[in-house]
Amino acid sequence: MNKQIIENIMTEYNRKRLKAAHESDLKKEKLYDKIPRLEEIEKQIKLLSISLSRLFLSNPVNLQEQILNIKEEIEYLKKQRKEIYEQYNIADNYLEIEYECDKCNDTGYTPDGKKCSCFNRQIINNLYTMSNMVHMLKKENFDFFDISVFSNEIYKSEKLTPKQNMYYILEICEDFCCNFHETNMNLLFYGGTGLGKTFMCNCIANSLINMEISVLYQTAFSLFEIIETHKFNKQNETEENKINYNMIFECDLLIIDDLGTEVSNSFTNAELFNIINERLITEKKVIISTNLSFEQLRETYSDRIMSRVINNFAPLKFYGKDLRYKSK
Repeated sequence: MNKQIIENIMTEYNRKRLKAAHESDLKKEKLYDKIPRLEEIEKQIKLLSISLSRLFLSNPVNLQEQILNIKEEIEYLKKQRKEIYEQYNIADNYLEIEYECDKCNDTGYTPDGKKCSCFNRQIINNLYTMSNMVHMLKKENFDFFDISVFSNEIYKSEKLTPKQNMYYILEICEDFCCNFHETNMNLLFYGGTGLGKTFMCNCIANSLINMEISVLYQTAFSLFEIIETHKFNKQNETEENKINYNMIFECDLLIIDDLGTEVSNSFTNAELFNIINERLITEKKVIISTNLSFEQLRETYSDRIMSRVINNFAPLKFYGKDLRYKSK
């Protein structure tokens, strides 16, 4: 199944490259129809370059003299081409192939052999499409966010009403999406159940995916299951699990939902610290959503984890009456 995903992505890259090359050829044809001299210059430069290669192979007595003559001819032709470009106000790179991604030239891999960010985005988008998340995001996004469901009455000892608080949270989350590449902010959603934390995670995920930013959404339980399988059951690990594991560290935004529902032990604490710490080092963003209070988080997770969270995450408290209970 997931081998098919990779094959489909590589096929799409090939299609993009062919399309880009075809469009470049069309531009070249139109330009040469308009200015035939440019085509003549390009042909002469190619012929001279071939002659130069042959010279090195034949190694004649006056090799250096002939090389110099050919190079002078090529430079003269290039100068002519430049003058024509300037005369007709043509950009120097006009005939260069325009790829959709200038980092990898639509190959999926950067010059240093690493997966391009656009490759990771396509993998995650494919995984979203194959899961129920794609249907969820159609319903749970900023367009469907209804502030009217939140109460405008003071709740317990909170300074803001739940509605005022959600206006504040909504503003921060929309700003987080709009300035995703400029901000170094990470977000911590905390508070009771049924208050809109998961809905807000989905709103952010949908918005960023539409901006072609790679987002990996995992519940805490699924996240640690992926890690455990990768580390302790590699023999039976599926391609999907390998992809998901790599994306935990490589995606632009990692959303960990329902933190605290996993079995908490030294393994999960160590792995959570590793994820948060690694992503902070590589400046990749994280959103954590939990039903635990701040005090419960301190009791559940190590000081090292809480230190990273306190110093690098913007805490957003969700409070009020359970909206799911209210809607019944």
